[in-house]
Amino acid sequence: MDENAKDKTLDNLTKAENILVAVAEETGFDGLAAGLAVYLSLVKLGKNAFVVAQEPKVGDAQSIYGVDKIGKATNKKTPIVVVQNAIDTVDKVTHFLDGNNLKLIIHPLPGSVGVKPEQISLEFSSQPANFIIAIGFDSKEALQQKITHEQQISPETWIITVNKGKLNQEFAQESFIDPQANSVSEVAARMLQDLALPLDEDISFNLYTAISKSTDNFSPAQVSAQTLEIASWLLKFGAGKASLAQKGTPAPQPIKNFQNFFEAVPTMEEVEAGKESQSTDWLKPPKIYKGSKSFGESKE
Repeated sequence: MDENAKDKTLDNLTKAENILVAVAEETGFDGLAAGLAVYLSLVKLGKNAFVVAQEPKVGDAQSIYGVDKIGKATNKKTPIVVVQNAIDTVDKVTHFLDGNNLKLIIHPLPGSVGVKPEQISLEFSSQPANFIIAIGFDSKEALQQKITHEQQISPETWIITVNKGKLNQEFAQESFIDPQANSVSEVAARMLQDLALPLDEDISFNLYTAISKSTDNFSPAQVSAQTLEIASWLLKFGAGKASLAQKGTPAPQPIKNFQNFFEAVPTMEEVEAGKESQSTDWLKPPKIYKGSKSFGESKE
């Protein structure tokens, strides 16, 4: 990510009043863990964020943090004064401060009877997000379909895409995409790293657990050097110290020592030495082990 794009993204993130984290259903546990980790990071940053995702299975819900926050905003909704039948009764609305109190003046429409008390009510509504982090979506249509009950996407809304696959269309101002990554959580972790967003034990654990599960507990055939680097970075932020890690969650257990992990792989010299040993062993006479009596003894 170049510095210019990074600065623009951070500037819009700083100004954002409402941030939506949307997770594509197709990403499964991996995407859910990534989305909740990003959500928890934004809350830690002090942002009003909410996350839209598929409700997890019971086992998955017990393996990661933040599942109780799905579909919920982090603060109170915006109050709205509602005046019924306003077209026939209201001319205009003005306001002024009376000490510490804000007062609204509803001016009656000339010739009308004005607004009656029973016409006035108060509602609370979520404001549309002006910053969206889309996890696992490959098109704007797919994203819009997921959040259609939450809001319509405004042209001014800043969108970040996070995905491990290729996009069907470019629909975001900034993208974190890596077709070589084994998990969406790995890409999400790099995004948090690049933008220097806050991490803690719970956030790190979510990402680490999903990466571990997506790579068959860091199987050598499933990981790259970059995967191990980001996993090591998450361990530094306390992934192994989270309460779920201490309680023996069914999530894959962490690799405690990456150095030992590499040392367990034989070198080419060791492989060749093994081949040479195997090629000469067949020339040696077999070892014969006798019990208390040999098979050739006659019975008395």
